[in-house]
Amino acid sequence: MQFDRERIVSGSSVSAIRIWDLRRDPETSGMMLGGGLGQITLTGHSATVRCLHLAGSRLASGSNDSSIKLWELAVRPTWSHIACRRTLLGHANTVRCLQMDLDADSLISGSYDATLRMWSPETGVCIRTLRGHTDAVLCLQYSAHERRLLSGSSDQSIRVWDERVNNSGDGGCSLSIHNAHDSAVTCLRFDRERIVSGSVDRTLKMWDVRTGKCLHTIDWKAAEGHTGVVRCLQTDAWRIVSAADDRTIKVWRLGSGERICTLQGHTDGVTCVQFNDSQIVSGSYDRTVKLWDFGAC
Repeated sequence: MQFDRERIVSGSSVSAIRIWDLRRDPETSGMMLGGGLGQITLTGHSATVRCLHLAGSRLASGSNDSSIKLWELAVRPTWSHIACRRTLLGHANTVRCLQMDLDADSLISGSYDATLRMWSPETGVCIRTLRGHTDAVLCLQYSAHERRLLSGSSDQSIRVWDERVNNSGDGGCSLSIHNAHDSAVTCLRFDRERIVSGSVDRTLKMWDVRTGKCLHTIDWKAAEGHTGVVRCLQTDAWRIVSAADDRTIKVWRLGSGERICTLQGHTDGVTCVQFNDSQIVSGSYDRTVKLWDFGAC
């Protein structure tokens, strides 16, 4: 699930992508969920849509069908052009995570085939393949500013890749945290100081991005953490928002790991979450997308 000021875009197990309208009706000031763009469904994948990245009017999607699709979502008051522009083929298994950077003409994807691939969104060409994980790649984050790519895997490791990757993809890993968690690493985010990761082991961990040292662990016993698999997280300058199979969304202070609040409302595990200064948007196995007022926290 992804969102910006105008829309929420969600993927599902029925292989479709749904676009929801976040624009407000000027007469009622009401949220127009289900109206306008909310009526649009994108079809093209032949299996579950596992990951999305929205960048302006461009959308990238990855699927269990091993493909990546690039969509144009240009909409104006008098016309719209919504279509699949390109399909990228190369992964040998489910595409589980991806991130697109149009300014750098790059798209990076991670797959159950244990590799990461770097693509040109404009040409659809795979620039290089990164090998090093021994099991499925489940999450990644790339920062052009920091010149770093991080990935997490079912092999329980977090890898930090630099930009000196050779064309064969056999080098370029500058830091590897082995056994970062007691089970698969499902989600991660990083900044200049720290890495935050979540896992099937139900914990969140913070790491020093330079040394790989574990700085803090958030678990249920010590910090009222999650009691189910942590599926997703996002961070900003001072907060972490995480969501899990325990049906909850939790907000934490980034520096201390202190819990700020717990949001309850989904009737099944929460699979994806994003936030901005005023809203949290979450998606769940219960087939709903929910908008939360961040002011409640």
